[in-house]
Amino acid sequence: MGQNNQTRNVAGTQKLQKRGFPVRKAVQLFFFILVLLITINESMKELGIAIPLMATASLHAICPFGGVVSIYQWLTAGKLVQKIHESSLILMFAALILAIGFGPLVCGWVCPFGTFQEWFGKLGRKISGRKYNHLIPEKYDKILRYIRYIILILVVYQTAVTAKLMFQTIDPYFALFNFWTGEVTAAAFTILGAVVVLSLFVERPWCKYACPYGALLGLFNGFRFFKLRRNKSTCIDCKACDRVCPMNIEISGKETVRNHQCISCMQCTSEQACPVDHTVSFTMKGLGVGTASMSAVVLVVIFGSVMISSALGLWQTTSSKVPDVYDTGTSVEYDPADIRGSYTFGEIEAAFGVPAEDLGRAFGIKDPADYSTFRCKELETLYSDLAAQGTEIGTDSVRHFVALYKGLPFTLVDTTYLPAPAVEILKEKADLSEAQLLFLDTHGIDID
Repeated sequence: MGQNNQTRNVAGTQKLQKRGFPVRKAVQLFFFILVLLITINESMKELGIAIPLMATASLHAICPFGGVVSIYQWLTAGKLVQKIHESSLILMFAALILAIGFGPLVCGWVCPFGTFQEWFGKLGRKISGRKYNHLIPEKYDKILRYIRYIILILVVYQTAVTAKLMFQTIDPYFALFNFWTGEVTAAAFTILGAVVVLSLFVERPWCKYACPYGALLGLFNGFRFFKLRRNKSTCIDCKACDRVCPMNIEISGKETVRNHQCISCMQCTSEQACPVDHTVSFTMKGLGVGTASMSAVVLVVIFGSVMISSALGLWQTTSSKVPDVYDTGTSVEYDPADIRGSYTFGEIEAAFGVPAEDLGRAFGIKDPADYSTFRCKELETLYSDLAAQGTEIGTDSVRHFVALYKGLPFTLVDTTYLPAPAVEILKEKADLSEAQLLFLDTHGIDID
């Protein structure tokens, strides 16, 4: 009789679940659409037709991982990595608050790229059936999952050393939301394509094996306040929790899940997959949270941090267009190292006194009417073929040109190149040392 009652309770619970509102999916869709609108609006803003929906924000400005890779630069130099703004730091702290309390909620509830992979996963389940998400042998799968920590260390180190957003060149998330801008590299497109294909066979492949931010947030699963727990006394060992876990975590054999791959999606809980009430749940000292309350936590923490920081004047999503200054010993000058990709040649002329005409001719801009409005980051598209050959001409080339033109202290970087017209203008108008002349002779590129 007891077993029959339990069976009826299980069946009743399962029916109730089918009628339940998909809270997490709604939150995921909301953030996906929000990020998409923000990035589209950023492109529209540059065309002068943006609508007033966070019109000054870029994808970098709303990415919390940008705050992570900027920490070293922020602590040592008092400024952020190029393209990163104060808003990234605010969101980084918000994500950390969520992670300390509940684990990687940003991964399971907010990240649009995780949502994107889940959508392709639905198609993959129809193609592969029960084999979906179990194609890689477990012994190899366990090793592969630590690759993302190697990527995390490399990205943070390279960004700290170069003070540039190095990860953008291979970031499939950036490629997905900027494929129409001309700023995406071939490598990023290739990785995005690989993630799409793999998502048809493996649930969240980027999250599992490569995402550096997911690697960082996953560390908090070991000591988060609200933990995923399984009640042994009521567990019927049906392993439903194991089957639905997108990260292939074995939940049925543990009382408390501390796995670094858990994304706090709550799909395994008694509210979702587990057929027995109060058996798998997120709890802290007897206090539990469901999907509705978890969604409220996500929205309150993220948008609360935005509103509070905005009220305090800390929420900044764009640079001020005023470069940093430094003391040359005889005067205070703007620092050419702080020239951003969003700067126009006209804005550089206003700040540094380098004529926009000289900048336009130096970098091969054909129409003089475009000299003042041309943006530095457009050079990456203009000279994309050279970048593929390892001789990139971009914003860093403009920094070198301005520093040499004005005779400002600047460390020349051997991997930076200048168009041949820029070399000619510098030799004609700038007071150059022998070392600088040698640099120009070896770093000038003929252009069409």
